[in-house]
Amino acid sequence: MHIPLSSKSEQMNVALHYCIRLLIILLFFTGTCTNGAAESQVEAIFTSTLPVAGWKLEGKSYRYIPQNLYEYINGAAEFFIAYGFIELTGANYFSASGERDSVTIDIYDMGDKLNAFGVFQSRRDTQASSLNIGAASVGSDDYISLYKDRFYVEIQAYIIINKDNSVVKNLASIVAKHLPGDSSLPKELSYLPEKGRIAGSERYIRGGILGHAFLDRGIVCDYQIEGQKVSAFVAFLLSYKDAVKAMEQHRIFLNKSKKNCLSLKGFEKNSFVSEEPFHKKIIVTQKGPFVIGVYDLVTTETGKKLLLDILKNIEQPSSKQIFQ
Repeated sequence: MHIPLSSKSEQMNVALHYCIRLLIILLFFTGTCTNGAAESQVEAIFTSTLPVAGWKLEGKSYRYIPQNLYEYINGAAEFFIAYGFIELTGANYFSASGERDSVTIDIYDMGDKLNAFGVFQSRRDTQASSLNIGAASVGSDDYISLYKDRFYVEIQAYIIINKDNSVVKNLASIVAKHLPGDSSLPKELSYLPEKGRIAGSERYIRGGILGHAFLDRGIVCDYQIEGQKVSAFVAFLLSYKDAVKAMEQHRIFLNKSKKNCLSLKGFEKNSFVSEEPFHKKIIVTQKGPFVIGVYDLVTTETGKKLLLDILKNIEQPSSKQIFQ
């Protein structure tokens, strides 16, 4: 008499088990293939698109991830990681003529456009000339930094023998052209009104606006209003409740600093005006998961119009899908 090894229900469970395992494997490889495609596209810049005539790739391209980035840039690693760093792909090139001239190209994948913008603005040399490469770029004959989409790029040249002022710019243009993504600005910058904005002062802060941990991240910008230079910020919180909590923490900080917090008329009930240590008057309000403020004010009225304009931009239907 034949004795079955398993019941029909057990066979179905086994089949279901293998189906689930197969689905997980397929999902894994789908994600791997997607990431691999982006990675190979960046690596191809070094192996296929570059080098330019007169230059040779030294060895192979190199790669670093958050766990070992400190091996390459030591103390600066924490800065990049704080901005969402995913990986660095880079390579060294040397002169084909056998001279000591060399160029190093480092491409940082920062995960998204806002992170790449934040790194670029934080590290840019304000004295360097602006260039028309990628979304934004600055540099000289020996060094260029730029960003495009989610990528931040640094190109450093050590050219002693064959002086050629066009080498670094040509390399930067080629890299930017072949990087995935587009050269548009982060959509979050649309919260900041254009009128009165001081060009180039826009920045994305990670680690505390005005040094406050409860305002961990957000965009900041400087304005020229009625002959006064003031600054505005939009802090991104995870939820409405987190934003309300941040407002309360801000009040507590100011009270401990012996600064009075008064109600800001014409805005939400938890809005206030006070004096921020080292930053003159400050007015702060809250909208959904955002905390918005204007500081370095001589008078409160000077900042109210700017605060209202920021709120209008945040309330635009096209802006509601920006913040995740």
